[in-house]
Amino acid sequence: MNTKTLKDWFTNLVTIFSIVGLFTTLYVGIWYIPGWIQETHNNKVKNAEAEILQSVKELVFNDTTYTLAELPSLVRAKEISLQEGFPLSINDILTKTEESFMEDKYLPLAKRKELIDRLERIKMKLPKESKTVKPKVSGSGATSIGKWFSIIGSIVAVMLGIFSTYIKFKSDKEKEAELQNEIHGLISETEMREFSYEFERNIEETLKQRPDIILEYKDTHDTGIGIVFSKDGKKYFVEAKYLNRGKMGLSHYYNFINKIKNKQGEAWLVYNAELTPMVVKQIADFNKGNKNMSIVPVKAGTPNEFAAKLQELLPR
Repeated sequence: MNTKTLKDWFTNLVTIFSIVGLFTTLYVGIWYIPGWIQETHNNKVKNAEAEILQSVKELVFNDTTYTLAELPSLVRAKEISLQEGFPLSINDILTKTEESFMEDKYLPLAKRKELIDRLERIKMKLPKESKTVKPKVSGSGATSIGKWFSIIGSIVAVMLGIFSTYIKFKSDKEKEAELQNEIHGLISETEMREFSYEFERNIEETLKQRPDIILEYKDTHDTGIGIVFSKDGKKYFVEAKYLNRGKMGLSHYYNFINKIKNKQGEAWLVYNAELTPMVVKQIADFNKGNKNMSIVPVKAGTPNEFAAKLQELLPR
């Protein structure tokens, strides 16, 4: 197994683990954590109910004259603790207390019936509003906020993960394309040199046919730009790049940038193939950050194509 195959396998494994991680995050945030929050809340409510029932049982068992005057205060205390309305009405609490007494098998049946009768008499004396059944509360405000925060946070995290994975994948593809392009460029550099000279000469001849364009010839201090001309007092710097295969990559671009350094005017990059995505981005960034010089990419593989582009860019 060669190095490239190992690299591909490793890349595929990393991608698979990233995808699994995103789905795990989604599952934990949308189902597991909200479920755990809800279960914790339900347990708090159940414990509060059990504590209320136990208190009522003790009071009723030990006080034959008890009228449950303290019960509203006990319920209110639990509501403060839960930070929400207590899910049971006073009538419900008494009914569930009766059920709890019936389950206490260690008490004689007669004693259990006595306690239940005592609770029934109390229930008959309850105000009407105390007998109203309260709706079951599914969760407090804090619990709901926690669940929604978990769900929204997980969705945002997964979206950011997908976006970052896409950006990394795109960046890796661009780098791979750039590397392959450079390899093709090195292989074909010698055989394309003659075509490049001919390509540049054709461009120069096309420019000479325009009487409104003045060609300027390089002096000994020139940095090596291919063609320099002026029109209406503005200077233009033309660099021709002819490729037999591949695309024009960063090495050609940086070489071109070095030639137009400290110059003012407009630089034309004339090419016959395509630009790599990274070169397109570099040109856009250069034009945004420079006021005295701008780069104009000109795709033209033949003299006729360049003549048409010339007329489009600099009408007579």
